[in-house]
Amino acid sequence: MTKVLMSDQEWTKIQARALALGVSVPRVLVESTIGTAQMTKTQRDAMVAELLGVKALLANIANNVNQIAKALNSGSDVPNRQITAVLERTAVAVKRVEELKIELPR
Repeated sequence: MTKVLMSDQEWTKIQARALALGVSVPRVLVESTIGTAQMTKTQRDAMVAELLGVKALLANIANNVNQIAKALNSGSDVPNRQITAVLERTAVAVKRVEELKIELPR
């Protein structure tokens, strides 16, 4: 555990910031110190939900790619529309990951 000394005025400002963000005082101190943008609990929860959604989409895409590979390796034909659909969904997932990267606090 580390103790931080501060004036009453500093403590009041930090508490107010934590309350406004809906996070703990230690979270405000850590994020302020390491230079990350501070997010509210709601923003964090939304970001986590979005990342889990992207993870599920990527897992689905990987499954589809494996099914296509299995079909092609067994000599079956795979309709171009099926391959195109997987590639389009991959592009959507990649774009969303890039957007989330921009949104993430640094």
